[in-house]
Amino acid sequence: MLKKLKLKFIVIATLSMMLVLVIVLGSVNIITYTNAVADIYATLEFVSEKSERDLSEKALSEWQKKKITPETQYETRYIIVDVDEKGVLVNYNDEHIAAIDEEEREMFLEPAINSRRYKGLYEYDGLNYAYLKTFKENGNIKIVIMDCTRNISAVHFFVNFSCYIGTLSVLLTMLILSFFARKAVQPLVRNIEAQKQFITNASHELKTPLAVISANTEVIEMMGGKSEWTESTVKQVQRMSELISQLVVLSRLEERQDLVLSDVDMSAETASVTESLRVVAQTQGKKMECGIDENIHVNADQKGLHELISILVDNAVKYCDEGGKVTVRLYQKGRNVILLVANDYAKGEGVDYKRFFDRFYREDQSHNNEKQGYGIGLSMADSLVRMFKGKIQVTYKKPVISFTVIL
Repeated sequence: MLKKLKLKFIVIATLSMMLVLVIVLGSVNIITYTNAVADIYATLEFVSEKSERDLSEKALSEWQKKKITPETQYETRYIIVDVDEKGVLVNYNDEHIAAIDEEEREMFLEPAINSRRYKGLYEYDGLNYAYLKTFKENGNIKIVIMDCTRNISAVHFFVNFSCYIGTLSVLLTMLILSFFARKAVQPLVRNIEAQKQFITNASHELKTPLAVISANTEVIEMMGGKSEWTESTVKQVQRMSELISQLVVLSRLEERQDLVLSDVDMSAETASVTESLRVVAQTQGKKMECGIDENIHVNADQKGLHELISILVDNAVKYCDEGGKVTVRLYQKGRNVILLVANDYAKGEGVDYKRFFDRFYREDQSHNNEKQGYGIGLSMADSLVRMFKGKIQVTYKKPVISFTVIL
């Protein structure tokens, strides 16, 4: 149990750390990329505007607010071209760039000229470029193409650096959690063990006074005959003894963490349980309908599987409406084995089915004796299914409540 709790603690804490890192570093990288692209386009707009005319001091001061100065034009490597409406090159000015030869000019300009967008980014010969299109009065289109390799490379470096930092942070977190996990879960383990020990000890301690009460009641009946009071006492002693037995079984189930599963004929176990409870259902005026496919085997513990089926079918018979029907189905679907136990339950609307597998939960909060139950059976069923590495769920579709086990 300690190992499993430690593992769960480490996994949950690490996943939480990873989620935080993804959100934080992802947000930072998105903001960095967005700002880098915004700076690139701002520089393109400045170069395009500056190439047309000299800017006034007021205009230059406005650009300085965007961290662009008159020197930006000379620090930037760019090309200015004019094309007509058909995309034919009219004018070409490459005095501010040296990476493009005449032979490759057409291929270099093609992405910017043919693009329908007025601005964008593209890659050529392993370098990054950005373009901006503006319409001139004569109908031509001016395109400014700028080398932005350093800007994009800086963003890529930051992204890679963030990935390295994030990975290192996760690994360090796992190492630190592995060191402190035992101390973190130890109080919880002690609490669980104390609860189990309390149930075991209390069960043994309660058996003695119950035996004394039962013996005294028998003596009273021998001396004075049976009465409604002695019968009530005997009945309550029996109910208390059954509750104690169920608590001990539940406690032992939770202790069996390393249960060895083996091949079990589930068809035979289901048939055995349904046949034994069919008579009980008939005496209560309830119908039982069974559809059990033959030769279905699962990996489970035979006694535990028998107990699981008994709990579900007994529960269905017990809480089925008067004159209602109990349905038991066992079939295989792909690699899964499905056990469906359903019964008529007209009062099932508005019930909190999520709590049905909670220990001591009973839908009838008055805890009257009309239905002899303690709210432990379904909790035991849930524990057994988890031990068999399966799933159990409850659904309600008026007027039928269904329990489905998938193994």
